[in-house]
Amino acid sequence: MSKTPFIVFGALIAVAAVIAYAAFAKEGSEESVAVPVETADEGVRDIFATNCGTCHTLAAGGTDGVVGPNLDELIGGTPASEEPSAEDKLTAYNSNYTRVLAAVTCGLGGRMPTGILQGSDAEEVAGFVAAYAGQLGEDEGPLVSADDRPTPEFDGSCDSS
Repeated sequence: MSKTPFIVFGALIAVAAVIAYAAFAKEGSEESVAVPVETADEGVRDIFATNCGTCHTLAAGGTDGVVGPNLDELIGGTPASEEPSAEDKLTAYNSNYTRVLAAVTCGLGGRMPTGILQGSDAEEVAGFVAAYAGQLGEDEGPLVSADDRPTPEFDGSCDSS
């Protein structure tokens, strides 16, 4: 029996191992933005990364999606002012929350599937995205702290009319 197939197979396994090591050992670039995430949001960040991160980019989620829009750019934070008030932050949060929860629950016209997350997971992820989207930099935090986040009304209706 020839040893050639075993040698070729072994070489392929070695190449795959080197590629996998290089991919997982890679660190972010020095130009990457560090976004602090509250301890209370770490579990929700993981839910976001698992269910949404392959499509969407969100710095606080640690994701760099390849299909959907960059949520840091699409949703943004507060109105342009030097120092937004607590009321400005809450207004932006409430608007973002409703928008994200509707997208997660109802989908977006075939571009985003319906019901990616449901129930409390959908609400928590909507709160996380609403609080952190567009909040870039070490000195930025969520628009509204995890302990103070309201749950704006969403009737669950997916009517586009």
